[in-house]
Amino acid sequence: MSLREVVQRAAEALAPFQRIRQDKEPQILVIDNDEIHRSIISKVAARAGFLPVQASDCGNVVRQTLLNEFDCATLDMSLGEREGAEVLLHFSICKFQAPVQILSGADAEVTARGYELGRSLGLTMLEPLTKPVELGVLREQLGGVAQHWRERRATATAA
Repeated sequence: MSLREVVQRAAEALAPFQRIRQDKEPQILVIDNDEIHRSIISKVAARAGFLPVQASDCGNVVRQTLLNEFDCATLDMSLGEREGAEVLLHFSICKFQAPVQILSGADAEVTARGYELGRSLGLTMLEPLTKPVELGVLREQLGGVAQHWRERRATATAA
């Protein structure tokens, strides 16, 4: 069974249930197979104004996105053979609307291909960052996404 079929079946099974929506602060999905990197990125995301949720592989990503609604995601393209690309494919299938930030220690060519794949799938891709990531730059980028979320929410609440 292909990833596309698995995701579609899971989405159909969970359709009667409403995904968890965090309205007090934006949620970010931090995807990295390295626990230390996930922890560091989660701390930076929290300081930027996000509620972080962690995933270590494509299976975790599928479960989290079927149950939760996210406002941003960070993605390590080096999750394992092809898994970064599979996450992007999953995001496309489930119509993931939030910005995706690639943070990868993979060589520049792999990172660039991941970025272009995401764009070709219709995803909102932020400019990729290579590891080791300059944490101030990451916090600034994520802070901009969180601020945009807050502005949209304030406008929607005022209307």
